[in-house]
Amino acid sequence: MFDDAHLARRAEELRITAGDHYRTAAKYDQQGDEARAEQERQTAVRSTQRAEIHERLIGRPWSAPAIGWLLGKDPEEARKLLDQIEQVSAGELLTHGDRDPHMEYRIATLQGRACEWAMATALRNSAADSVVDQVVGLEELGVEVNIAALARMTGISRQTLHTRLRAARAAE
Repeated sequence: MFDDAHLARRAEELRITAGDHYRTAAKYDQQGDEARAEQERQTAVRSTQRAEIHERLIGRPWSAPAIGWLLGKDPEEARKLLDQIEQVSAGELLTHGDRDPHMEYRIATLQGRACEWAMATALRNSAADSVVDQVVGLEELGVEVNIAALARMTGISRQTLHTRLRAARAAE
């Protein structure tokens, strides 16, 4: 699904789309419609950013769920995550040993696992936020939730639940 040919083809499509949006923005500029022109330029920029993410993923032996998750993220967030993963060089990562093509592949695979970790963490945090939202909703209905029981049910620590609930209540 996410082979290099697909990623390259999709990147090219996104770049073409960005060009179309820039041309449309120029037309709106000529018509004096600055708001719509700016909106088209922003859409073009996001399309270009998404194309860059596709291009950066070419040649990586990462799992399809990790690549799909990354492609579905906001382009700026995806870029930051890729930068974070790439900022650690192979020389810094490996304390000793010879580097060969097999080792380079293993390092690229390890980078994919780092992306999977980020994906799992984001999903976990989102699920915890959803649990907290449900608790707040129940409390608004006048129901009290037993946090110890909820912690046992969800696997989320009581401390984390209490901290997130305090923050959610303060935000209201």
